[in-house]
This record gives sequence, structure tokens and C-alpha cells, in this order.
Amino acid sequence: MMYGWRINLSKAILTPLIYERITKGQPLLNVIVDTMKGSELSLGTLIRISEINIETIRKVTIPIIFCSLAPRLKKLINDCNYQELSLNKELAKALVEKDVIIRSRFVADEVMKIVSLIQGPILLTDYEMLFDPRYNIDVLKLFYELSRRAKMVIKWCGALDDNRLVYATPAYSDFHSYNIHDYDIICVI
Repeated sequence: MMYGWRINLSKAILTPLIYERITKGQPLLNVIVDTMKGSELSLGTLIRISEINIETIRKVTIPIIFCSLAPRLKKLINDCNYQELSLNKELAKALVEKDVIIRSRFVADEVMKIVSLIQGPILLTDYEMLFDPRYNIDVLKLFYELSRRAKMVIKWCGALDDNRLVYATPAYSDFHSYNIHDYDIICVI
């Protein structure tokens, strides 16, 4: 019987198989990557920057969200030939052609079209307009859907606070807070 226990790096609660592999000397991140599709981990895995390597970036098929882009990570992403997609500009060009009244209906579709035009893996940056409350988009769910079409890493434009990816502050209308354990993603801290 498999259990969908979470891996919390400060208090690791592991399935017996994962525990056995780690105690045999396999690095935690390699175990995570190898077992990701085996449902041995629950949604929303947190890993440290020091635990990510080029092999992981190449293997993982779900979105990897970087809470910072340290120089080492930038090099790894470049070495994997990820193309940077600054989404705001491209999305604004596509949406300006739509009637203002119905524009919000087309946001996710336009994002999908833009991503489909890029050949190869993508580093997604500058996507703040997705948080516009008029669009009513679950941004992390959209990232997951995008990652089904192209390998994708995302530079998070907010903060990580207690297992929550946060954009803006509650005082602003575009405030969003996502519990990472509700999404099939990897967050690199």
C-alpha cells in the first residue's frame, strides 16, 4: 500500500521505500525525481537550491518553481537550453486585440498559444499580469497545464511563506496565496 506522505525537509516523513533508498546513500533529490511518478510523494515538494542539479532539471516533467534565481541556478537552466519567456509583453500584445468586455475569457488560451510557439524547454518570467483579479486564474494550475505541453521552470515573482507561494500582500486586489501542497509542483528554496 502506498502512502502519499509529504516530505518536509525539516521533519522528513517518508514512505518505507524512500527511507530505504535514502539510507542506502541515494541523494534525496534523486529519490524524489525517480519516485515522482510513482505517487510516493504528495503534491508540492520543497527542495533546497543545493539539492538541485542538471539531471533533475532535465528529468522532471512537472513545473519547477524557483523562489530565487541564484547564479548557480541560472547556469544550470542555461546549460539545459531553456529559453526565457517574458510573458507579460507577449500576452499584452495578444489581449489588446480582444474586446475589453470579453478579454478575461481568452487569457489562459492566449498563454497556451504563446507557450506552444516556443520550441524546447521554457524559463517563465515576467508573468505578473496573470494575477489580475479580472482574469480569475489559478496561476499554479495554469503552470501545471503549461508544463504538460513544454518542460518548464518558473521564476516565482512573489515570496514563499510557510509552504505558501504568495504574490503581493492582502492589501492589494491582485493578492494570491497558494498552498504548495495543493499542486503538483516542485518549489526550490
